[in-house]
Amino acid sequence: MKWEAWSVVFTGLSLTCVTAVVLFLLVAINPKDASYGSTPLVYAAGSVIAAVAFNRASAWAARRAPRPGH
Repeated sequence: MKWEAWSVVFTGLSLTCVTAVVLFLLVAINPKDASYGSTPLVYAAGSVIAAVAFNRASAWAARRAPRPGH
């Protein structure tokens, strides 16, 4: 797969993780069940880490992509 495509894939995964962070934080604010405890916050933190990792991977793949005219 070309590096431009990998960059787009990693960007999409990063944006999906950002959406997950928002959803998990909303669940932490207004849980349906008190037994959730701090689990939504743990999931939100994991999603933040994944979002940053995918964002960095996207930037790395974009740098590896050949420039037009080179």
